[in-house]
Amino acid sequence: MKINILTKGFLSPTSRGWLHPIVKNKSLLNEIGIEVNFYFKFSDEVKYCDVVIVESRFVYKDWRANKSRIFDLLSKLKTQDNKVFYYDLGDSTYSWALEALPYVDKLLKPFIFRDKKKYCVPLNGFTIITDYYFRKGMIGTYKPLPNRDLPSTAKFLEEKDRHLLDKIQLGFNSTFADNSIRSNLWKYDYFNRISRRLFNFYGKMLGNNKAYDYINPEAKRTNDLSCRILLNGYSNGIDFHRKETAKILNKYISTNKLSREDYFTEMGNSKIVVSPFGWGEINVPRDYEAALSGSVLLKPDISHLSTWPDIFNNDTVVQYKWDLSNLLELVEKILDDYDHYIDYAIRLQDQYKYYSFGRLGQEKFCEYFANMVRN
Repeated sequence: MKINILTKGFLSPTSRGWLHPIVKNKSLLNEIGIEVNFYFKFSDEVKYCDVVIVESRFVYKDWRANKSRIFDLLSKLKTQDNKVFYYDLGDSTYSWALEALPYVDKLLKPFIFRDKKKYCVPLNGFTIITDYYFRKGMIGTYKPLPNRDLPSTAKFLEEKDRHLLDKIQLGFNSTFADNSIRSNLWKYDYFNRISRRLFNFYGKMLGNNKAYDYINPEAKRTNDLSCRILLNGYSNGIDFHRKETAKILNKYISTNKLSREDYFTEMGNSKIVVSPFGWGEINVPRDYEAALSGSVLLKPDISHLSTWPDIFNNDTVVQYKWDLSNLLELVEKILDDYDHYIDYAIRLQDQYKYYSFGRLGQEKFCEYFANMVRN
């Protein structure tokens, strides 16, 4: 089976997270009959395959400049013999690509609404997070994404379009990427910024988590809490959420940013890592870094979403209300009964290791990827 992927390469954090396991396991995929090829511009050659996957970063700017070019591209890629998938790399459950549904066989995302009917509801600010705070009256206005090249209006599925919901299907998240302190995926030094533009060269630099990257959850920890976050630069609903989180936690800690090395050191020595919303509900790569550190991960409720691998769940993450009314209460509860709550950290790290470490995780990924493109 031949899979052709149109991509911009490793230029964005989300693209690095999704390309990493495909590139690392290309030979293993080939062994099970999946041939993967990467293309960086359109040509007729791209469509002669079983499945074409168009990564959202490949057409990112056209959503604002000229959406019709996206639909033309998707139409050109379609033949009688192939399938065309659109892979939305967006961090949140919402999708800017709903208008592409009539032109594709699948719209894949790493995170989707558990109840797909939510794609039929207009969201203020185009994220469920900003929509929540606006509807609750906790923010007076909403802005979608400052300084982002995205449309000023966004689509939701109307009643006549609901038959398209079945096309929205689950891709995979960044569990298989290297999220360790050594990882080139998340370093922003000059060398990595340049090398990311050289697809084949950078692909050879990719590593996987090593055994020594995981800190035993039961190791002695002298810090109660870690939460190093930016407070500005997101949609104003997310900015509000983060600023309120910082105010509440001010009793315990500073939330100012640290160097990468100091950040990992602090997490590995902390009993709790608080991970508020980032661009999406799953905070990448922080949630994975917390799993590596062996800390108890404390997050806003994420029961509304589906993702794979589903390592962040009720058994592995302590979850607080979106209005933050019980955040401080849960922090104190965890610290008072740490011997009980440490089980969350143990289960999270065990599930993370299962997928991210060793041959078994690679085989699980290849099996899932094969089903994703064949089904």
